[in-house]
Amino acid sequence: MSKNVYANKKKTNALLIPIILMMGFVPLIVHMFEYDANLSQFDWFPASSGLQTDFFFAWKMIAIVILGVVMIGIMLYRYLKKKEQFQFENSFYMLFVYAMFVAMSALFSSYKYWVVRGTYELFEPVWAVFAYMILCYYVYNYVQEEKQVNKVLLWAGVGMAMVTLIGVLQYFGKDIFKTVFGKHLITNVSFWDQLDNLNFNMAEGTSYTTLYNPNFLSFYFGMLIPLLACLFIGAKKVWQRAALVVAEILCIICLKGSGSDSGWMAVAAGAAIAVLVLLSRGKKLRYVGGALVVAGIIGSIVIANTTSFGERIKNTITGTYHMEDQYSLNDIATNDEDVVLKIWDNALSVSYDIAEDGTIQILCKDSDGNPLGQTLADEGTQTYSIDDERFANVQVQPVMFDQTAGISVYVDGISWNFVKTDDDGYEFLNPAGKLVKYEKVKQSNLFKEDAMSFRGHIWNTTIPVLGKHVFVGSGANTYLLERPQNDYFGQAYIYGFNNYDVKAHCWYLQQWVETGLFGTLALIGFLLWYIIRSVRIYRRVDLHEHLSWVGFGLFAAVLVYVIAAVANDSNVCTAPVFWGMLGLGMAVNRMLVTKENLFVKAEDTQTTENDNAEVQQKNDAAPVNESVKAENKNGKQKASSKKQSRKQRKNQKK
Repeated sequence: MSKNVYANKKKTNALLIPIILMMGFVPLIVHMFEYDANLSQFDWFPASSGLQTDFFFAWKMIAIVILGVVMIGIMLYRYLKKKEQFQFENSFYMLFVYAMFVAMSALFSSYKYWVVRGTYELFEPVWAVFAYMILCYYVYNYVQEEKQVNKVLLWAGVGMAMVTLIGVLQYFGKDIFKTVFGKHLITNVSFWDQLDNLNFNMAEGTSYTTLYNPNFLSFYFGMLIPLLACLFIGAKKVWQRAALVVAEILCIICLKGSGSDSGWMAVAAGAAIAVLVLLSRGKKLRYVGGALVVAGIIGSIVIANTTSFGERIKNTITGTYHMEDQYSLNDIATNDEDVVLKIWDNALSVSYDIAEDGTIQILCKDSDGNPLGQTLADEGTQTYSIDDERFANVQVQPVMFDQTAGISVYVDGISWNFVKTDDDGYEFLNPAGKLVKYEKVKQSNLFKEDAMSFRGHIWNTTIPVLGKHVFVGSGANTYLLERPQNDYFGQAYIYGFNNYDVKAHCWYLQQWVETGLFGTLALIGFLLWYIIRSVRIYRRVDLHEHLSWVGFGLFAAVLVYVIAAVANDSNVCTAPVFWGMLGLGMAVNRMLVTKENLFVKAEDTQTTENDNAEVQQKNDAAPVNESVKAENKNGKQKASSKKQSRKQRKNQKK
């Protein structure tokens, strides 16, 4: 190998480093990051909780943005200095439209502070979103041959193996982040004297690895499981297959340890679609695929309605109740003269006065204004029950809140605190410790509250927000600020007070809120373009080639992510892997189309054949033409020699 060839190969491999780091090693980053959430200005966030500490998101975000800048620099340098032309396909127009709406949503956002910095417990600002798209396009441009594909998967796989190993150890109760060594590794030196206070509150045996939220594992291992299966099929060597089997088992352990039902559902759905694509390759097999689909639908219906397992899965997907039918407290009104609580269909009016001796006297009335008697239920806490069967689950208690008189109303054991003010009458003392007028959150009734592990409630409260984000969204990473966080019923009955919905638990709903409907449609269009094109390719391509199975595995991985995204969110832990695999899948598809001459139109084929025939005719005629030229040349030479002979004879006569 010459020095120039070796140098060029080395430079080409160097171009893969940002891809490998983004896909393989960014998800590994875990380290302490202190920041000001800047949310104390909102009524629903505690004033004393401005300073927050993050371990799993902030430094990943910073690494993603830095690598995004590096990739832009490389592309600009090679375009301006090396005069290299970018590769392109029509689907990137959709990605460009999506990027445009991401930019416009950020530009016109009312929450620019968080759009550019990231938000509490998420850290996916506009720069990170742009970096994802840059990664996809960068991979498409600079991964141009099968060796490069294998190199990316091999070296990124090292980082993925480390992420997986940490998750497996957590599953078996050996959580590295609960050890002294692990705590030293992920904290600042200034925190080392407080290591005993560090606890991530994960249940024993739960896999969350370096991704923080067990739900995120449905994305990460949902992609790896089908990819590894396809790499196993395409592998040629025994040791490669053995290593892939071990990796597959470890990934399955991690997904099981996450406890994510949505992950298994996405893998099953993705696998079913992938199998149908393979069956559609043969005419007879298409009928088999159709029969399997029909049998699967019938079998699912039977299992869902006749077995306890099927019933559990059905209830997980569809849910079992609406909130107003499940809980007795349906509404609260903080008025000037009283607080009215709607208990089932009965209105309970509660108010209080302060007697001359300083005691708090509580007055309860029904909807007709009739006073209701009270019985002391607990002398120590001065808690009273109401002497009315309609309010048998209600108790009231006089309370002092920082030298301010108030009352607590207990409904089904949950405390609701109220204070009478001089200016605004009765106000609700919310879990953040702030007095507010109680406002009922608007929500749809489309989903049952516990559908998809209580995602139904979050989706119901998100849907009313969608209407104002048809054209542009609220800006990247601002769902937390757009979705009403004063959903105190949801906090009380579902996910706990002072817990906030920082994400929609549906990537597409969150994109609609943050990027707008048109931007979301452009993103979906880009993803569907890749999926449909992949289906067309893998129905035709030669699957005896290793590269074909790599491409099919990447297609299956992207497919699982897109399905899992219905119940999960984009995040800096898993999105770099997804966008990298998407770009890699597009690059492999391009290689296969070129290599196997796919999708060439009949007229193009005929034109090519005619061109080849013309070339062949010219080649066949070439010897004849050459002989003619030679004869002409010989003739000219003979004529010239005759002329010279004549001249010589004339000169001799003279």
